Amino acid sequence: MPAIPRWLSLIIIMIVFIGIVLTLLYFFQHRLIFHPTSLSENEAETIRSQHPEAEEITISVTDEVTVHGWLISDADEEPAPLLIYFGGNAQEVSQLIPETADIEGWSVLLMNYRGYGLSEGDPDDEETLLGDALMVYDEMAEREDIDSDNIVTMGRSIGSAVATHLSAEREVQGTILVSPFDEFLNVAQSQFPFLPVEWLLRYSFDSTDIAPQMEHPMLALIAEEDEIVDPEYSKSLVDIWGGPTESYIIEGAGHNTVHMSDEYQARIQAFLREMEQG
Repeated sequence: MPAIPRWLSLIIIMIVFIGIVLTLLYFFQHRLIFHPTSLSENEAETIRSQHPEAEEITISVTDEVTVHGWLISDADEEPAPLLIYFGGNAQEVSQLIPETADIEGWSVLLMNYRGYGLSEGDPDDEETLLGDALMVYDEMAEREDIDSDNIVTMGRSIGSAVATHLSAEREVQGTILVSPFDEFLNVAQSQFPFLPVEWLLRYSFDSTDIAPQMEHPMLALIAEEDEIVDPEYSKSLVDIWGGPTESYIIEGAGHNTVHMSDEYQARIQAFLREMEQG
């Protein structure tokens, strides 16, 4: 049998190597997408002492797994309207407690995904995360101190897809989306243009089918200089939303700095006042 030419051997090795890399990317892509930050018990205790007004919320999403969040209320009366917040892929939501306290007249639930904060489990499955969001809503809607007829969902970046999915499955008054996108495939392709993302991606986080069916209002806050989610993907989602929309470009803001703008807070407050007034 003739020897395999060296050039052919190199090509075969390269093909095998690429195949192994792509296989690893397929099965372990959640480690590229999600960057969970957990809290130690000492860190949690510090939060408790600094923010005694924050009520800890623990919800069993399976027999083995609970998710954890923080409920902050500035409502004068009960039952209070509720804003449910889902963060970005690297956001541990307890950091938002101080700015959440500025939201007047509302209770705000900051909910961590599996593996984030004090939540158990691992965020390695899209359907699981979306299902957890529904269970969080259902649990909170049953509380006597929550006005189940006046619940607003809010999501940032990848959390925008979670909030949108929840809004499609449950009765909500409105939805607030920060750095949203129409479908995650577009974001992934822009971040990894050298990879066959369409073949590899196991997370769709696709809102293009459900957004046109929405009838309630939506507020979109878009970072002008977003380096992760191209503003065009945000505008695309706004354009297909079925209900009334308000969208604002936060000038000079990037993906991780959009919340630092005074306009960011003012727009959210104004939208919530509209929702409270019906």
